[in-house]
Amino acid sequence: MKPVDDSLSEDEPVDGDCAARAPQARTKAGKCPCCGHHAVRPTAQPGRVCRYRNTALTLPGDLLVPTCRRCKHRIPSFDSAPELAPALEATYRAELIRRAAAAITQLGRVCSQRKLEGLADLSQGYLSRLRAGDGVPSASLVSLLALLSAEPTRLEELARYWALPLAPEPQASDRRQRP
Repeated sequence: MKPVDDSLSEDEPVDGDCAARAPQARTKAGKCPCCGHHAVRPTAQPGRVCRYRNTALTLPGDLLVPTCRRCKHRIPSFDSAPELAPALEATYRAELIRRAAAAITQLGRVCSQRKLEGLADLSQGYLSRLRAGDGVPSASLVSLLALLSAEPTRLEELARYWALPLAPEPQASDRRQRP
């Protein structure tokens, strides 16, 4: 009796000839967690929007994301689509760069970049680099720039805030006061 080799699956040729089987054109459909039908297949579609970190991103049109063909439920997980993580990260970084450049351009009409760098405690020339697309800003910096560009009068408020000392907090006593 021959020993059974569990390392080979049914899809692999046993005789060692790799060209014996043609590659399958279609993958087996998976079960949809939403409707329960076996209709989930990787699908590329332009214009899809996905939440990633703190923003909604438009996915690249050629990115294959498991989608149910019956109920159109998308399953954008890193396990089901390994190429999803790098694609989302690259799209996210490009979006941060684009939004920072737009906010810096808008703020440039009201305030100089040098003054803004001083108020936000940024190194000299950093906003110029970001505006040119030579760096990737943090999401918190992009958020700050967006808020300031929406209400440029807040620049004066920010300057006043940093110019004044912070009032000391009242000391809490360790002993209880009697009524």
